Amino acid sequence: MLTDPPDRRYLMGTLYPREAAFQDVATLDGESPDEQTDSDDGGDEGQAAQDPVSDAGAWLPSSLGLSFFTDATDIRIRCWGGTYSMARLNDRRQWTRDPLRVEEHRLPDDSLSVFSGRGEVRVRRRPYGRGHLITVALVNSHVSSNNSRDWAHMLFQVGLEVRAEDGQVLEYPSVRLSSQDEEEQELRLQYRHAKTYSIGHGCATKIVSGDESGSVTAIATEVMPEESVASVRASGPQDLAVLSLAKLSDPALGPTELADSLSDFVRGYRSWFEGQVAAAAGLESWGRAPAQRILERIDRAIRRMERGIVCLVDDQESKAFEAFRLANRAMALQMRRSEADLGGARRRRGEAVAQVAEPNLRDYRWRPFQLAYFLMVVEGLVREDHPDREVVDLIWFPTGGGKTEAYLFVAAFEIILRRLSHGEAGGGTTVISRYTLSLLTTQQFQRAASIICALEYLRRGLDTAFSPALGEEPITIGLWVGEATTPNKYSGDSGAEEALQQLLGMSKPDDRFLLERCPWCGTEIVPRSKSQRSDYGIKATSSSFRFHCTNDGCAFSEVLPVSVVDDHLYEFPPTFLLGTVDKFARLAWERRAGALFSSNGRRRPSLIIQDELHLLSGPLGTTVGLYEAAISELCAWDGIRPKIIASTATIRRAGDQVRGLYGRPVQLFPPAGLDARYSYFSEPDPTRAGRLYLGVMAQGHTNSTAIVHTTAAMAQAPVETSDDPLFQDAYWTLVAYHHSLRELGRTVTLARDDVGARLKYLGALNDKVRSWSEEKVEELTANLSRAEQPRLLERLEISHPEEGAVSFLASTNMLSVGIDVRRLSLMLMMGQPKTTSEYIQATSRVGRHRVPGLVVTMLRPTKPRDRSHYEAFGVYHQSLYRHVEPTSVTPWSLASRQRALHGCLVILFRHGLGLSADDQAGEVLHRSDDLERIKKQLLAHVGTADPHELAATERDLNRLITEWIDLAQIAERSNKKLRYTFQGRAQKNLIKQFGRGDGLWETLNSMRNVDNEALVKVRGEE
Repeated sequence: MLTDPPDRRYLMGTLYPREAAFQDVATLDGESPDEQTDSDDGGDEGQAAQDPVSDAGAWLPSSLGLSFFTDATDIRIRCWGGTYSMARLNDRRQWTRDPLRVEEHRLPDDSLSVFSGRGEVRVRRRPYGRGHLITVALVNSHVSSNNSRDWAHMLFQVGLEVRAEDGQVLEYPSVRLSSQDEEEQELRLQYRHAKTYSIGHGCATKIVSGDESGSVTAIATEVMPEESVASVRASGPQDLAVLSLAKLSDPALGPTELADSLSDFVRGYRSWFEGQVAAAAGLESWGRAPAQRILERIDRAIRRMERGIVCLVDDQESKAFEAFRLANRAMALQMRRSEADLGGARRRRGEAVAQVAEPNLRDYRWRPFQLAYFLMVVEGLVREDHPDREVVDLIWFPTGGGKTEAYLFVAAFEIILRRLSHGEAGGGTTVISRYTLSLLTTQQFQRAASIICALEYLRRGLDTAFSPALGEEPITIGLWVGEATTPNKYSGDSGAEEALQQLLGMSKPDDRFLLERCPWCGTEIVPRSKSQRSDYGIKATSSSFRFHCTNDGCAFSEVLPVSVVDDHLYEFPPTFLLGTVDKFARLAWERRAGALFSSNGRRRPSLIIQDELHLLSGPLGTTVGLYEAAISELCAWDGIRPKIIASTATIRRAGDQVRGLYGRPVQLFPPAGLDARYSYFSEPDPTRAGRLYLGVMAQGHTNSTAIVHTTAAMAQAPVETSDDPLFQDAYWTLVAYHHSLRELGRTVTLARDDVGARLKYLGALNDKVRSWSEEKVEELTANLSRAEQPRLLERLEISHPEEGAVSFLASTNMLSVGIDVRRLSLMLMMGQPKTTSEYIQATSRVGRHRVPGLVVTMLRPTKPRDRSHYEAFGVYHQSLYRHVEPTSVTPWSLASRQRALHGCLVILFRHGLGLSADDQAGEVLHRSDDLERIKKQLLAHVGTADPHELAATERDLNRLITEWIDLAQIAERSNKKLRYTFQGRAQKNLIKQFGRGDGLWETLNSMRNVDNEALVKVRGEE
């Protein structure tokens, strides 16, 4: 019994009378159909009489069906549904469900009447290969004759099943099955377990009957499809002693014992590989060539690991063995110090902190893939002339799997190795780590700061187990980001000194200095509310800046090895430089930035880390790729190329992307085996529930109605379905993910107004009304101020039923990278994102911990791409990573060269040659040999990254050099010095801001500002 109209209760699974007008029905429902006008009716071709599913995509669908491929001749169909009849009781309308008898028939040749004439089954057969392609549709037979809502002739909760009695349903033909693309061939092999057996029309489909051999005999329609994506866990040998950080850092551990233990570890990987080789022998002929390529990559990784073991224990490389032990010790200290009783949680000054004299590190172990990754890259780190140093080693592991710890271990090893091997010259900036988003950068900053504190703790000789000779220069970390995020100067407007004074006067201090707590003990650097001066762990003057822990018992109570102010970074280059990719455009402008690439006889940066590599695509990736040539060559100025490592959870055609960005080959690790689900180091986790995806495509309703009804149902569910506080809290905060600010604004308005009213209605049905208020609806977008972002993230950590818990979070793609709020488990995805990579990254933000995640994807029937994903919902989610789209970067294209090639030239000339002073741009007249060297370096990079653009790039470089020399000659004839930047109209300068008239070349300040603006005038007919 329903008290509201059934077509409003059911968003899906309804077949309307044919030719019903959506505008008329929507108006009667009080809905506004205007927002649906972005769709067309498919044209005359879409309404062809012979098409059995022509009405499945109509405004008000009157049919649904499926297509499949079969070798059977005896095929049975089942169909079901229901109707509703209306009656009045006490002047109120009520609707009663009248189930229709489930009917079973032999598949007709063309059509068949069902449900006593209320419906019709239509069929279309097409011969194909050894069978037939068949389309079956269930159609509402009634033709609408008026503009009223004809509930009596609507069919609800309809479904259709097809069963092959004397054969089977075969894999649906696709162009992918005959693709000539090598990567597509490999993906077909690796995802051969996820086959498409049917395509839905106005619905999704599912397999109803099959066996373990893969034979499918029955399929059915599904209007609210669901698919569980399995959790992934680190696999491989878990009980080996060699995975213990305590064992690997034991001073008593000798080279022979280490080599034997690591060899046993790698031997297990090789045994698994040999099993893969044996399995490949039994593959069908189409799979043998791609299998061979897959196996070659695995074998290459294993051989590199085996060589890495030899490198670690080689007598000539004894420094590497010692660095390995020390790096393990530092990582163990970092893991202990990241626990909640120490640096992993924020606490006020004066609160008790665990006293750890000699920490118990035996509980800390490497995940097998983390240790294996280190063994694969170590030879390229130790032997600076080794070919492996040129390879970009890319960690490819699901989100939350431990990639960060893996590359921090590599960074710790490199920092220690340089200092052990080169003494004082091994200081300076050693590691450069870059991220694409400032919010992600600041989150990773806290994690990286903890390993730097551990290394500095070792260097100072405070550790009881080791007293290594790591030099007098402190091991530090610096954050290099824009002034909108941190102060870039000691003093003056927006300087650190002024920012600190403002902070001291605030009733609720913000995080303008970003470091929220001491990485070593967790004591807060800035109190949550205004307090006495000694509670602030920051000291800033007109000529200095430093953090210190306010806990007098902390090892870093005097000074923390952390800085966020540019002036300080240039004066004391940090060992570990962490920044956003776009900040590196400042190298062309800032004379002091060259100190980050060598100063006072220190070696140049030798390790570059790029996190979230998949985000370097499109215009940003293109610009980064061009500047990367200058950064790589600047690091390699003294003849030693830097090692580059990267990480990602989603990527396709990594070789093309890495070649475009860095001009280098790539090795993915861990490489997947013959089955994409297993790589020896990762496998599906049967002990944890996977993330459940539900598809919703509300046909016959406006988008606003669909949002309100779906949001209210999801918000009401925690109140009605569970009394367990853990589950109620996990599903209490509903995250709504959007692809544009316009869509988000509409949703927020509905959430604050209409959703609350709908919740009252739903709650009244079961006498369980959920509280819902406007202040519990929040937004996470780029419009949120930098100071408000961490406050919102802290609020998201508040659990229900505590005061302040967020009920609804509307977010853009800011959420999809780096945000990790443990309690979030419920998401509403507003439409299919433009890329599968974004879809994976965004939805993986929920269900990351104890409670499984639920993702409801609301797909728009008016958008063909959304409809396509809905109709193939099951197989798409069974093979999500297969559908990740290749990213595109074209750094050396004409438009990119025009935009930024001169910037690369300036960076290398200014900082490579040591001509960084602003008045030294005119030295170009006396440096022809150096200019030739710079040109050859850039052209060598282009020759590897994009050889098709080599000749054009050489012409552009020659032109730029000529323009520079001409300007320098003009300045010299005027008895002036050519400057890099504007110093007054009486001077000549080389680079200028966009839109300024002074200077030769418009030059980027940030790599995000890559689009020109143009004024367009449109004139109509006179």
